[in-house]
Amino acid sequence: MRFLILIFGLLPTFAQAQSVTVTPETTLSQVDADLNNDGIIDRAILLRLKESEDASLIIWNGPDFVQPAVSTDDIIWAGGLGQIPHLQLAENGSLQIVSMNISIGRDRWEQTLTIAYRKGRYLLAGFTYDWYDTLDLENSGSCDVNLFNGKGFLTLGQAGREHKIRVALRAMPIADWDAIEPRECFDQ
Repeated sequence: MRFLILIFGLLPTFAQAQSVTVTPETTLSQVDADLNNDGIIDRAILLRLKESEDASLIIWNGPDFVQPAVSTDDIIWAGGLGQIPHLQLAENGSLQIVSMNISIGRDRWEQTLTIAYRKGRYLLAGFTYDWYDTLDLENSGSCDVNLFNGKGFLTLGQAGREHKIRVALRAMPIADWDAIEPRECFDQ
């Protein structure tokens, strides 16, 4: 099944009105839920708009899928089998983008970007990153950060040594996310 979505100059890399054909082949994941808490079902789609290893995100408020509330290019990496990102809902109803490499090489990881709707905008509200080395199990950890207050936890090794951390990165419109992760998650 194919359907056509008209996007009027909202994708950053498109200078003029463009149409994007969203197909099962280009759609990586879709969530239909009340993302902005107005009682109306919204839609978020993670897709590949072009030949790329990255995925783009489009969010529409309400049933009118003509004018996106958010449209981003290349928001996260999207690889092959065992590396394909997806959308999901957090327990509190926030949208999450989960990307990963759980299939190739010894360095495996999973990253979750949590998107919350606040004051009329979709904001990057949380960052979670889990990793492990398939040959050196002590080289593992998890970093979970609330970007509204900059506070989080860094857990290292199999023993799970947990450390409180503060990060400089703060909540921002999801369209402004430039894939620069909080460095405090990786300074060990």
